[in-house]
Amino acid sequence: MRLGEMLQSKKLITKEQLDTAVEYQKSLGGKLGSIIVKLGYMDDSALTREIARHYNMDVTDLANMILPVNLLKSVPRAIIEKHNVIPVHVTNDVITVAMSDPTDYEALDELQFVTGKKVETTLATRDSIKRAITEFIEALDKEERGANIAVPGSGKPGSAGRLRPASKGSIAALRDATESAMIDEVRERVSGKSGAQAVTRADLRAAVIPLLIRKGVINEGELFDAVIELLKRKGTLDQRELMDKARDLGGR
Repeated sequence: MRLGEMLQSKKLITKEQLDTAVEYQKSLGGKLGSIIVKLGYMDDSALTREIARHYNMDVTDLANMILPVNLLKSVPRAIIEKHNVIPVHVTNDVITVAMSDPTDYEALDELQFVTGKKVETTLATRDSIKRAITEFIEALDKEERGANIAVPGSGKPGSAGRLRPASKGSIAALRDATESAMIDEVRERVSGKSGAQAVTRADLRAAVIPLLIRKGVINEGELFDAVIELLKRKGTLDQRELMDKARDLGGR
């Protein structure tokens, strides 16, 4: 049973709504489920939950997964973008992809053809798949531009997009771990020198800012704007103070 037929049979959408969605699809293209959501007939999460119940499938939370770029490369980028799917596991014989419509047989057939593997599916919301695809493409673009970053303490370059952080929490944890590793490296290199063990994250950041300015990565105006924006978000500055600081900057 196709997705639209299943939703209509369960009275989650009307025949008229399904007909409208199908006509929209014929005219403009796109996936039926995405069209149903865009037209406001169902929201993304509710549609995904209903599909999961009907087909007895699990829903994968992509936001809490870390997907290596090499795993994502197991499916051509063009196929990922065309069918709105994202690979989440791969072996020699089987590839598992997250998709929002398990009845999208065109996508399944093409995936099997291009990968030469048996294709298994897991469900995810359309929005979470789109976010994962966007992050994957950004990582690929960085790789193609040769934007490598140093792995602290290793002395070796690494990929700028090797892993896709799962959440804001994991990004914060990665940042803290990186800073800690850099502080340890500084202490190790200057071991025995007075004050070496007193190096803090604040010292590290204070040293980085003038370095970035000297290298032309940022300028003082950009740094000023970033600080003002941070203080605004924290509620530290009120509107009058912001105007006074803007006038001061303009007079320099």
